Amino acid sequence: MRLADHELDNIDQFVELVGGTKRSEQKTIERLASKNINNIPEDWFVDDYYRINEFYDLSLEFAIVGLWRCVELFRKRAIVNAIDSEHTKSTYKHKQFVNQLSTLNITENKLRCARSVDELRCLNNAIKHTQRVSKELESFKRWQGKHNDDLVNLEQHYRRLRTLAERYLKDLTNRLNRYWKKKHA
Repeated sequence: MRLADHELDNIDQFVELVGGTKRSEQKTIERLASKNINNIPEDWFVDDYYRINEFYDLSLEFAIVGLWRCVELFRKRAIVNAIDSEHTKSTYKHKQFVNQLSTLNITENKLRCARSVDELRCLNNAIKHTQRVSKELESFKRWQGKHNDDLVNLEQHYRRLRTLAERYLKDLTNRLNRYWKKKHA
């Protein structure tokens, strides 16, 4: 869990760094636009402002993909530690991971925040494949009625899912520790 915490913190630092850069660049553009000492056409400022927002949105996509990657890698490492590496070849596939957990008498959907982590998985897939709300993602309350809409408010979703993913990982860790202790008692 310490490794996962470190990875989660790195993603948070990335989001904060990019957000700070965005705010700084926006202030610079606003200051230049208000002075307009170089007689720069106004649409140039609009283009620069748009470019900054596009970069920030792309960075949030990276953060969400990174967050899912952290969860996915943690789950694989956890299964390796609880069972052995031979049984972990397909744990990147969600259904196989759920099946592996069930062999340990752990029901994945009973883990804290499991539904939110599944939403994170679907959001990751939507970002990577279409950049739109997929049918799979639309099955979650916040995304209902938005099929094929552009993915928006990703910062809000990142911040919400980041906290819930950490809770999920801690609960998974606790349950796997209990399994491991029983197995080796």
